[in-house]
Amino acid sequence: MADAKQQQAVAPSAAWMTVKPFVNGGASGMLATCVIQPIDMVKVKIQLGEGSAATVTKKMLANEGIGSFYKGLSAGLLRQATYTTARLGSFRVLTNKAVEANEGKPLPLLQKAVIGLTAGAIGASVGSPADLALIRMQADSTLPAAQRRNYKNAFHALYRIVADEGVLALWKGAGPTVVRAMSLNMGMLASYDQSVELFRDKFGAGELSTMLA
Repeated sequence: MADAKQQQAVAPSAAWMTVKPFVNGGASGMLATCVIQPIDMVKVKIQLGEGSAATVTKKMLANEGIGSFYKGLSAGLLRQATYTTARLGSFRVLTNKAVEANEGKPLPLLQKAVIGLTAGAIGASVGSPADLALIRMQADSTLPAAQRRNYKNAFHALYRIVADEGVLALWKGAGPTVVRAMSLNMGMLASYDQSVELFRDKFGAGELSTMLA
């Protein structure tokens, strides 16, 4: 009886450890999006040829107000809830499995890079529909009024894309998106883990010092 109760107490902890990398990854990405969204919106308009950062910012404030900086926020949050959750979660899961297979020893940089490539591909494949919705919502205000799609939110955008263009349209541009994510995550995630080992194991830095470094 006592053993059964103990097993029940351990089960939730084991389940949490399985989903924790995905939850942490998605939550951190969504928080970052709330902070970076205005800058990302300005960047998109610059890339669409609307002028410099100062010009774009003044125009947005004058014509549409502060809310214009958060257009597409729902799609940005959905993208992080899918893309970042999948890439960071899968990277940590794959890394843990590889460390177990390596008998607990640190992984070589090349193996970390391969895992980063894989995690990037997984994340981009899962998050591509939300990424498409985000780009369309951000670019909508640059179109002539008659051509605007006027998506209400990310889910409305996804519904309209499927209804008007078919399900496969959700993955338009997925090829370059996946390649970009693979290269980005190979560099970002592999170098991060390698740096953690350097500062923590070789230099003996504490947890906070390691994170900041």
